[in-house]
Amino acid sequence: MRKALRLTLLATFISLLATGGVMARELQQGENCAIPAGTVVKGSLFAFCQNLTIAGRVEGNLIGIGLRATISGEIGENVYLAGLTLEQSGIVQGDLHFVGLMLHLDAPAPEPQRPVASQVIFAALSAAFAENTQIAGPVTGLGYQALIEGKVDAELSYWGSSVMLSNQVGGDVYATVGNPDTDAADLETLLLPLDIEFVAAPPGLTISRNGRISGRLEYSGPAEATIEGRVDGQIDYHSTRPVLIPDLPQQGLGSIFYDQFKRELTVLLTAGLLGLALAKKQFQHPLSRLRGRPARSFVIGMLLFIISFPMVLILLIITTIAVLLPLALHLDGVALVAGAFLALVDIGVIGVFYFTAIFVARAVVGLGVGRLVLQVALGAEQSRRRPRLSVLIGVALLSLFASLPVVGFLFNAGALFMGLGAISGASLEWLRKFRLGKPNSAQSTANAPTSYQSSTALAAVDRPALPPIARGFGLDDLPEGFVPDQFFEDG
Repeated sequence: MRKALRLTLLATFISLLATGGVMARELQQGENCAIPAGTVVKGSLFAFCQNLTIAGRVEGNLIGIGLRATISGEIGENVYLAGLTLEQSGIVQGDLHFVGLMLHLDAPAPEPQRPVASQVIFAALSAAFAENTQIAGPVTGLGYQALIEGKVDAELSYWGSSVMLSNQVGGDVYATVGNPDTDAADLETLLLPLDIEFVAAPPGLTISRNGRISGRLEYSGPAEATIEGRVDGQIDYHSTRPVLIPDLPQQGLGSIFYDQFKRELTVLLTAGLLGLALAKKQFQHPLSRLRGRPARSFVIGMLLFIISFPMVLILLIITTIAVLLPLALHLDGVALVAGAFLALVDIGVIGVFYFTAIFVARAVVGLGVGRLVLQVALGAEQSRRRPRLSVLIGVALLSLFASLPVVGFLFNAGALFMGLGAISGASLEWLRKFRLGKPNSAQSTANAPTSYQSSTALAAVDRPALPPIARGFGLDDLPEGFVPDQFFEDG
């Protein structure tokens, strides 16, 4: 009897290991994560993995990041996943949300299967739906290309460059596509280091002979679509091709130059005058950086502007995950508060940075140029006393060169990078002084101990006078009143 009981317990233990029951809300992280066939996750699965493979069943949601994800099992609810590639050939009983590079929906059986029982929302470079797939809910996406060979029962909405439809769409189709005359072969080269197989489709909207739209078709792009299939509803086309060449002979190059100059002048002059009115000292503080380190300011500003684009993308991904996680856990209030707060933070950070880079940085450079001109013409003292006139002269000169055809953007970019680098350097200097607690105001000096003030006064009295600097080679023919050491001095 005991031997039989032992055998029964052993068989039960082996069966439990084989079925692989997992605790609710399981966390998978690491290089290789897998839910083998026959394994059941009792609840939601959170994954932060390099290679994610799900061949078993997840009764709840799948949430997280999988750089290379493969789903051949079953997801009981929704999928919220970010990564490089997603191969979906299993069953998702809810919605599919994906952010990444490559999305591929397939089905193991030849007859039409439903890899996603509800809607599909994605932001991916390429999305491909195999011929033996059928999507029940609406499909909404953006990226470069969408290759729809499977059947979509509801409407299809896509914003990108290329849409190729080879099957039936049960609802309406809304698309924004690119120019068929362009070539996207460079994208294939960019993805070679990631070891991702990608074949770029020609831009534009193409509906093959097997394609059919049961509803209406509304699309926009530089060229009309290639429609060989059938559209049951109305077709609305909105052209986005710019009409520039016919206007050039009528308007004239001189008129174009004047309009560009007027626009740049008004924008930069407004930014400069506002800067002087709201924060006069802070607005002029970066000028010392432009005077002493112009090349370094240019390099730092260029690097900051380039790095800002991936940083903005990271902020948006973090915001999306912070909103989707509470929604997956049915915490709608938390999702609302987190989404509103992070949206305000993102808008504030992104808006302030690009406003500073595009408008304030160039206005600062214009102030520096104008001060240099006034210093040569009227002297250093007069140039510091007339900051508004310096802004007017500087932004006028900058707008003049920035409005030149062909090479004008170089002056604009140079002013943007130099101004942004100077502003960042001045901001770091201010933060460093603030952290060290150095007194930088009259109030701090007044509140200082008497002994400190006395020692400072004695040091000022006992300090020996330095001999005047001799005017060496190259400094004899300067205008009267021009002092090189005071060039770009803070007002």
